[in-house]
Amino acid sequence: MTDEVPNTSGTRDIELAVEIAAPIDAVWRAITDGEAVANWFAPIASAQPGEGGHLTVSWGAGAEWTSWITAWDPCRHLRLVDQLPDEAGENPAVMALDYRLTDLGDSTRLDLVNSGLSAAPDWDDTFRMMQNGWRFFLWNLKHFLERHPGARRTMISQRPWVTGSREEVWDRIFGKKGLVDTITDGPYPGTGDHFRCVLDGVGALEGTMVLCDRPWSFAGVVSSLNDGVLHVEMEGTGERWKMGVWLSAYGVGEEQCEKIGVALAKTVSRVFPEDG
Repeated sequence: MTDEVPNTSGTRDIELAVEIAAPIDAVWRAITDGEAVANWFAPIASAQPGEGGHLTVSWGAGAEWTSWITAWDPCRHLRLVDQLPDEAGENPAVMALDYRLTDLGDSTRLDLVNSGLSAAPDWDDTFRMMQNGWRFFLWNLKHFLERHPGARRTMISQRPWVTGSREEVWDRIFGKKGLVDTITDGPYPGTGDHFRCVLDGVGALEGTMVLCDRPWSFAGVVSSLNDGVLHVEMEGTGERWKMGVWLSAYGVGEEQCEKIGVALAKTVSRVFPEDG
């Protein structure tokens, strides 16, 4: 399915689809229940179900927003709407997210349309990040429901301030003395190339790549962490900006997760010592 769908209204859309080997009611719950959403999307989520309700998601540190439910047809269609004010604070733009579900018997097809994204050139970077974001999150939803159904995720993360271009920051992360090594750039949905996430004091977490779009986004299955997930994303640009490193652990003990969290913080501080 086409990722970008241009139209004549000054906006553009992202359209993606995924087939998930899970019952349709499980997929519906995963996109509408706050506790379930927190297992594959934002690590903090809450929901008031039904038309007129809302879904609030947060990655912490002010990265939080609420979307309003304007369509609620259980196991068929969910629409979430955000209003984005323009620079003058007037005439808010409407950005919508539509999920449509189809029961295929042994699996469920989920179609996603993220509409209302500005077609202006200064939105190109944001659009690219959102494309990669939805590619990853739909894959992550599939991975969660097929590999870890019913599990509760532990999120281990770092969002450091960094300086330099995306290319420069990427090369620091994915260098021999960085966070991840022995990978090969490849197109989504990935080539199965091997990678090692090297954490100071813990050692290497090994896995296979599922998404690598240099210098924007990386994701892989961490086979040595009970098929957890590593996601690295470049969230901004400019003189000083934030990037994110996210490790999703399922069925991993609290003590081990704490050790990995300490090691991840230590490694990120080493890779970016001057950024703070």
